[in-house]
Amino acid sequence: MTDEEFAEIMALGHERAGVEFKGPGPLADRRLTAQVVKAMLGMANRRDGGIVVVGVADNDGSLDPVGVNSADLTTWSYDRVADRIASYADPGVNFEVEIKEHQDNRYIVIEVSEFDDIPVLCKRAYDDVLREGACYVRPRRKPETSEIPTQADMRDLLELASDKVVMKYIDRARRLGLIPSLDATPQTGNEDVPNPGSIGEL
Repeated sequence: MTDEEFAEIMALGHERAGVEFKGPGPLADRRLTAQVVKAMLGMANRRDGGIVVVGVADNDGSLDPVGVNSADLTTWSYDRVADRIASYADPGVNFEVEIKEHQDNRYIVIEVSEFDDIPVLCKRAYDDVLREGACYVRPRRKPETSEIPTQADMRDLLELASDKVVMKYIDRARRLGLIPSLDATPQTGNEDVPNPGSIGEL
């Protein structure tokens, strides 16, 4: 993510389907970590994934970009975040972690990729934040992370999973030679027709 792209996200002043804000704090804050994990699970189950920004406080519905202090920043390393998400996500979640600066404040930005094969489930509970066995998504009606709330949201998730199955089948069929490769030379149907200039030599 470029600095310009991050500035655009911060300028919005509100969440959207592919962006979720979480308050400041260290990774050792278990409730904050559980909230971030929940957001990551929801983004992983979204087409094209999404971004979780740590360092934006919610003051009675008003977002306050306060940033993350230097001591807390060091706790949000990729390896530590990976350890946390691994204990809650089944299957695993692909993501990247980076620090971004905006208007003299620094933020943790977690870019989450959509799931590889099958939707990601929560395999452990945490207080009232995470439920074991839950499938979290970013629903159509509101930019928040929740368990699948409507049939439309369930269809979106199933469609994404089906697309992946089809693409994997096509890729495997190409490797087995059952269908032409994308870089194969197109056949014109005239490959066996002799060159007119060589007919007299036959």
